[in-house]
Amino acid sequence: MTKVKHITNTQLVGKLMSNPNALMQAFVIEAIRHYAEATKGAPDWAEQGFISQESWRECARQALETINYRSAK
Repeated sequence: MTKVKHITNTQLVGKLMSNPNALMQAFVIEAIRHYAEATKGAPDWAEQGFISQESWRECARQALETINYRSAK
């Protein structure tokens, strides 16, 4: 049986962002923005799992901040 080697998350996002389809970059950024907004407004989690709700929401906040304030410095 051949073992499949998966690419890293960074490689996956890089592959999507370098896709020749001109709309792919906008799609990826909009998907991240949409999910981060949904995460911010989601009801509290019923139980704690592997990742805490506070940590997950902080990731959403950071993603939105990066998307909304991405001007070059």
